[in-house]
Amino acid sequence: MLNSKSIFSKYLKRFLIGAIAIYLAFRLRQTLQLLVTSLFLAGAITPIIEQITRFRINISRWEIGLNRFWAVAILYLFLLIVVVLAIAPAPQIILELGQFFVKLPNLLEQIQLPKGGLFNLSQEQLNRILQTQPLIDQAQNLGKDIVSQTFVFTLQFFNALGVGILSLLIAAYMVINSSSLMRRCLRPFSKKIRHEVEALIPAITKCLGAYVVGRVGTSTLLGFCTYLTLSIFGIPYSGALGLLVAVANLVPYVGGLVALAAIFVAAWGVDFNRGAIAIFICFSLQQIEAFILQPWLVAPYLNLDPFELLLSIIVGAELFGVVGAVIAPPIAGTTRIVFNHFASPSISDADIEQ
Repeated sequence: MLNSKSIFSKYLKRFLIGAIAIYLAFRLRQTLQLLVTSLFLAGAITPIIEQITRFRINISRWEIGLNRFWAVAILYLFLLIVVVLAIAPAPQIILELGQFFVKLPNLLEQIQLPKGGLFNLSQEQLNRILQTQPLIDQAQNLGKDIVSQTFVFTLQFFNALGVGILSLLIAAYMVINSSSLMRRCLRPFSKKIRHEVEALIPAITKCLGAYVVGRVGTSTLLGFCTYLTLSIFGIPYSGALGLLVAVANLVPYVGGLVALAAIFVAAWGVDFNRGAIAIFICFSLQQIEAFILQPWLVAPYLNLDPFELLLSIIVGAELFGVVGAVIAPPIAGTTRIVFNHFASPSISDADIEQ
């Protein structure tokens, strides 16, 4: 009788704790989102911080190294410079992007094929494809919203930037005090669980870091290079198209094609030779990013084959739209690391006891 009462009491306590946790998670969901974002950023910048701390400066007989605090300070100073350079033209680029979407129907009408057609595609067939009214209407409505609410969009941009800065500050605290935070968080768990978590963290941080540097970093670089190329060849809306390339490229496979189609539409109205060269260079930049930089920076650490990557993007897009398609690959990669670890555990009980 006493045993059944103790079992009932134990499960009742667990149920109450779980119910309270779910309630607090619902009430504090914005705070939890901020903490999860900060944790993601902390995991992403940890490999970079470790590389910086390994750097040594030899002065006479003294060897000077950087601790985690100064490593984070140097990284954040670099990010601050990048953010300041990105903020200055942001309102003008957002307005230009809105104007591009508003004028999209007129730009599509300028696309004229040779008299004999191209690739068995006649001018009438092309016009029917390009004048897909629902898509055109959506693009125009989006452009009108951006143009009429440039201030609102800019304000939202700065609001997101403020949340990002707060997340970066929390992430910096997590990285600098990672050892003590890890000990405190794992203290309630058994020795075996602590060893399992400690064995998983390096692979997970490498996965997150590779995705942020290899995906976000290369997409930003690709957008900037696209902007320079289009500006040099006199293609209109170069700033807006550079921004579109940087954002669209975060969605693998599909994003690059959509951005390239927008570049094609904008370049068609200029001189044929200049437009063709600009499109070819932008296409070549995308191929370099996709087949050289991505396999070098991301593929070895993401632990996903092409099918798994595509499946994660589809599932993420189905659940959370474009944002889901962007964040799904690192989540899937982290899940794969955890699954592989527990499917073939490398830590035995004997090792833990030792």
